[in-house]
Amino acid sequence: MYKNAIIGAGQLGSRHLQGLLKFKYKQTIYVLDPSKDSLKLSSERSKEIDNNHDINFTTSWSDLPLDLDLVIVATGANVRSEIVKKLLKNYLVKNLILEKILFQDLKSYSEIGELIKITKTPTWVNHSRRMFSHYNEIKNIIQKSEEKISLKVFGGNWGLACNSLHFIDLFSFLSLSNVINIDPDLIDNTLLKSKRKNHIEFTGTIRGRDEKGNIFQLSSMDGDQVDITICIFTKSHRWIVQEGHAQKIIYFSKEEDFNLNIKSFETEFQSTLTTRIATDLLIDRESNLTTFQEACLSHIPFLKSSLEVYTKISGINTLVCPIT
Repeated sequence: MYKNAIIGAGQLGSRHLQGLLKFKYKQTIYVLDPSKDSLKLSSERSKEIDNNHDINFTTSWSDLPLDLDLVIVATGANVRSEIVKKLLKNYLVKNLILEKILFQDLKSYSEIGELIKITKTPTWVNHSRRMFSHYNEIKNIIQKSEEKISLKVFGGNWGLACNSLHFIDLFSFLSLSNVINIDPDLIDNTLLKSKRKNHIEFTGTIRGRDEKGNIFQLSSMDGDQVDITICIFTKSHRWIVQEGHAQKIIYFSKEEDFNLNIKSFETEFQSTLTTRIATDLLIDRESNLTTFQEACLSHIPFLKSSLEVYTKISGINTLVCPIT
């Protein structure tokens, strides 16, 4: 029987739980959170999934077994570093999944990185677009063409601070290259309140490039929230991916004289993706997710840029950027 745990039982953690409950192999799942309200939410959502697994909802670390097959840390970024330290110093974790942004301060990246190295804990970051079939199809075409890419994301108030890393990771995934520059100069000179308490958001544009000369541009306009459009261009191929309500891909290629092709897709939710993550790691012993080491290559420059913007706008001299 597998012994798995979810630390952080709120909105995201409860969806991870639903995904684990669809895993077909017998398991005991430990759901840990100091908030009884969050545990209640996870408990209620667990009842939506027919299963024969054992679930323990707890507020105490002492209820966790010392040896765990899979742990998903779904807390906010403000406490994630301390959670991971406590976890890896006291428990044997065979597979670890972390949410993003990983941490709010630069020091935590080196500290946690060293701890992961010492404990030899296989660790991944939940940048889930790598698991979507349509992005894998696009990646295969790009790799065959060996052409440079340009990736642009546009939408209204979609969370430039909390969600940009998903698209920067997608950019790295498609280009098979590491980001070397992130330019925050076009971020609006205003801090917005995040929907998450005590956190902030940005609007405006972030630009960057990788070591191969590929470029990306992410734009989140102020005002009402509007669905995201992702444009991926090479010399011979064009993809316009519409996420949100109208889920479709518009595709042009030189091979087909740039004639229009449109196909729809269905976005997988976390309650399904986590099932695949568990199967990949526990049964197939592999994962399509970003490794911790890979994620740091984009998270660290992004956090540096975000800190620069935050300190400039707020006037607060701090080493912590309150984004999650």
